[in-house]
Amino acid sequence: MATITENKIMSDFHCMVDIETLSTEATAAVLAIGAVMFNPRGGDEEDTLVETFFIRISLDSNEKYDRHMSSGTIKWWMSQSEDARTKTFSGDMSPLNFALRDFGTWCRTFETQPTRIWAKSPDFDCSILEHACKTTHQDWPFKFWDTRCVRTITELAYPEGNAPKIGVGVAHDALDDAKRQVLMVQHCYKVLSC
Repeated sequence: MATITENKIMSDFHCMVDIETLSTEATAAVLAIGAVMFNPRGGDEEDTLVETFFIRISLDSNEKYDRHMSSGTIKWWMSQSEDARTKTFSGDMSPLNFALRDFGTWCRTFETQPTRIWAKSPDFDCSILEHACKTTHQDWPFKFWDTRCVRTITELAYPEGNAPKIGVGVAHDALDDAKRQVLMVQHCYKVLSC
């Protein structure tokens, strides 16, 4: 985990989350969680990110909780870049229940608590995480009214579908995807004069 950036005073503190899975079902096996705390009115540059969270999750622990794995998603992963597969499937792994506990603890460690959780889309990332929390008896740290969608704000800012590509990193790496999504939200806030 990164450390909190010095001298960041957040009056509007949001969380962006992105997950990698082995299915598209609500009961999907969760491979990785990437998250970023940020100010949506910050600059659309990576140095405006406040703190990041990243954790890989073991397949064994997903099986223990009977999380869904789809052959179609496994085939999809085989077609992704070596960098994406390495970042998701290699390195230290945590049990699912510990990873969800750590994510919830991380969300609650900030003096200013996040008022929103964003994803692309919350119907996928947040729904799967919330279901996994219930399955593993962990607290989901957000209410349903806290969720916001990156796709929605992008379409509002760019109704013609001509949104610029913002950010770099490895596609389908949970943390890199979360960072790019934060930068897009911050950019859209500026475009929409929020």
